[in-house]
Amino acid sequence: MKSEQDDDCLSMDTTRSISERRSKLVIQQPAIRGAKIGVVNGLRGIAILMVVLHHLFIPYAGRNPLHAGELAADGIFTSFITYAWLGVPIFFVLSGFVLYLPYRMGRRTISGPPDFWAFYLHRASRLLPLYYIVVLVSLTLHAQTAIGSRNWYLEAGGLLSTLFVFSPHGFMPPSNMVLWSVGVEIWFSLLFPLLILAIRRWGIVAVAVAAVAVCAVFNCVGGSIPIVNVGAFRPFTNGIFGTCYQFVLGMLICDTYVRILGKGNRPSFHLVALLSGLLGMLLAVYLMHNSPWLFGRVVGNVLFSAAFSLVLLGSLFAGKVVRWLLENWPLQLLGCMCYSLYAWHGIVMGEMIPSATSMLVDTMRQLVPFTIVILALSALSYRYIEFGHVREWKALFLIEPGSTLRRRMLPQSIVIAHSSDQPVSATNARFQSSSPTGKASSQVFPSSSLADQQEGT
Repeated sequence: MKSEQDDDCLSMDTTRSISERRSKLVIQQPAIRGAKIGVVNGLRGIAILMVVLHHLFIPYAGRNPLHAGELAADGIFTSFITYAWLGVPIFFVLSGFVLYLPYRMGRRTISGPPDFWAFYLHRASRLLPLYYIVVLVSLTLHAQTAIGSRNWYLEAGGLLSTLFVFSPHGFMPPSNMVLWSVGVEIWFSLLFPLLILAIRRWGIVAVAVAAVAVCAVFNCVGGSIPIVNVGAFRPFTNGIFGTCYQFVLGMLICDTYVRILGKGNRPSFHLVALLSGLLGMLLAVYLMHNSPWLFGRVVGNVLFSAAFSLVLLGSLFAGKVVRWLLENWPLQLLGCMCYSLYAWHGIVMGEMIPSATSMLVDTMRQLVPFTIVILALSALSYRYIEFGHVREWKALFLIEPGSTLRRRMLPQSIVIAHSSDQPVSATNARFQSSSPTGKASSQVFPSSSLADQQEGT
């Protein structure tokens, strides 16, 4: 079945023939049995769990908890919750990978204005319906100012236009702070066609190095600008200016992945990449927490995304144990629904477990009801808002017999663009520190990253 759903699913079976104008490399046999994109769904599942847990328990953790003394300040769980917001850069890296995949494999091209508009229309249809519904619900239920007041209209205008991500005081919308990362992802989507053209001209490595350097500068500048009642200048530190490199790193890993597939052999370095990436992530967290200098903390942020990129690359070619951990059905399903989970969890938390008045015992008492409500609401949102046009609901929820996401090997024939082609074408205290975005795709299986199940996501 060929539809928009194909672009939102991470299954190699969906690869179609590439333009006759480009040279092709055809892999006839499933030489790499471990190269399973289902791990991307699993990683997204882990990322959305991190973010939701962070928002649930951050009022009792961190350096300045809203409710001090509820959790042991030096406990392992407290440390995890404090840095669980790092699920957001994980989403951004995965989003860049998935979005770039159909272009790197030659299934799509961007070469001129018509391609730009086609990409923007497709991307808008993927991201905006759910985003605008959540915005309207947030402005109705959780507005921090009187509905119809000047400030309410200013927030509504910023959210509807996504220009709020350029405001130092409105970067995290008062009515639903988690929407900042969806706004960042929308703005990355606007930049994506330009990045494709830049990669075609200068190469993916040069573009990635430039993105890291430029974003690091923005992070340093933004971190040195104090904003009253906010801290740093978030449009530079958390906005598209400071996070674009995370998406580009995902694109770089995508390029590497396709090149390795083209060689037809399992890489010998996958375990080294996986372990070194995990160690790099730990070192990055240490720098972010302990460095006395702003530059050291910026290095820690960049290192975390780069190290996770290595984890992603290693996981894509990992053996049975890693695949078993990442490709299990519950985790993949969470990864598929992560856009809806992310979009709705702040609203449901605000209704059921308001951070300003909920102590730890209240959160624990409501944990099971909250889980049931958010899973049910997200499942309906995923089915009828994100993929209302898809008839095969069993495929959407990965329960279709013989579904491609459950296959343990590559398809018998994969057409890959030759490497010479390069790219072808107070109440909200829980949400002060984080949020995600991204998505996945497959012939029958969309997989949502927070917003990123877009294009290739």
